[in-house]
Amino acid sequence: MTYILKPRFTVRPLTPAELSGPLLDQALWVFSGALGFPRRSGRVISFASTLRRHALYGGFRAFGAISLRGRLVGFSYGYSSQPGLWWREQISEPLSTEQREYWLGDAFELAELHVHPSAQGKHLGSELHDSLLRDVRHRTALLSVMHRSARARQLYTRRGWQTLVDEFRFVTEPQTPFSLLGLTL
Repeated sequence: MTYILKPRFTVRPLTPAELSGPLLDQALWVFSGALGFPRRSGRVISFASTLRRHALYGGFRAFGAISLRGRLVGFSYGYSSQPGLWWREQISEPLSTEQREYWLGDAFELAELHVHPSAQGKHLGSELHDSLLRDVRHRTALLSVMHRSARARQLYTRRGWQTLVDEFRFVTEPQTPFSLLGLTL
């Protein structure tokens, strides 16, 4: 006898209006759970306005992992990198002129990829990553990852990302070490 298991999750594209509108509260639940922040912390509350702002950027694309009950349990999104955007300006400082030309000349910024702990270990992070970057029409992609995020670092390493800057601290989070990673698309 052969058993066919139904998938417990679907990964599908999300529109900017969907992620920053009706799914925003669920995205905040995923974000807080994945990063271990209390749901009502300032970091989570401020992420709502960040996500809304990012959804307006050129080249924005997003994917969501949806449970059988229709709940968002993971999401990824990014956009075309543009001069003058805060994150890009922050990460460009430690790069050499040659690195800036190559990595920032035609880049996609993978801004966020999170899976709620209740849905981790089911390859949703990999699916969200691959779906987001599939058909991206840029030469490179960039992201920053917290040092404490061992699972995220493993995911990116397995997918060919290379470390451009190993120890980086944003002015808004000077106590938290990040790495800047790049991927040639």
